[in-house]
Amino acid sequence: MKKQHLSALLLASFLLLMPLALQAQETASADQEAPAATQPSKHFSFGVLGGLDRNYHIIDMSYMDAYSYTPFAPGKSYGLQLGYSPWKWLTFRLDGVMLDKNYYRDHTLTNYGGFYPDTTTNQYLNVPLVIMLNVGNTVRLHLFGGVYGGYWLSSHRKGRTMAVFGSPEYDVDVDLDSPLSQRRDNRKDFGYTYGAGLSAIFAKMIELGVEIRWYYGIYDIQKEYMTNLNPRYNTTMVLQAGLNFWL
Repeated sequence: MKKQHLSALLLASFLLLMPLALQAQETASADQEAPAATQPSKHFSFGVLGGLDRNYHIIDMSYMDAYSYTPFAPGKSYGLQLGYSPWKWLTFRLDGVMLDKNYYRDHTLTNYGGFYPDTTTNQYLNVPLVIMLNVGNTVRLHLFGGVYGGYWLSSHRKGRTMAVFGSPEYDVDVDLDSPLSQRRDNRKDFGYTYGAGLSAIFAKMIELGVEIRWYYGIYDIQKEYMTNLNPRYNTTMVLQAGLNFWL
């Protein structure tokens, strides 16, 4: 499936879920309200979050028969969150997240009897802005979606390469400020984000929750520095927990 078609499908899926969530919220509102001690008394909240992620490196392999990419590469995620809830059922949330978008690659040269693995770890700063629909009182279900912007902060490579004598190993930080990187690497990041979560409110001001989230990048991580490039994108799934305080 093409990148543009999948992007439209994900956005349409979220839009279809919104009416269902709103209907469920209206049903919940018709029931008896929970005691005041179980509900946030203020509109603003802030908190911390952290978890694990798996990055899927999307690339067209049509002309890269000698390469293979491991579908999912593990990493970590952590950051801060800030929310504003004009009503109990609706929250606008802004996060600042440090996120790994890693990938593994194998380069096999059968004519030379060589197998050359490469592990690349990348750290990004992502700033997602989402609209969150909340259902429930003490225990709440959340559905959310929105957009994010980001920046590629650092990269590290480890593996083996082909040489005249043997196959030397390397373990180096990539200089993203070098002239080559500035011509080749697109450090800007932008895309969609969506997901769902479950949380519980304690003592009217503390909320503890877990959520699963997808970051769907729509920017090629390469600039057009040469012809016949294979576009490369990152899609990252995050499972994270958060601790939130209502002000």
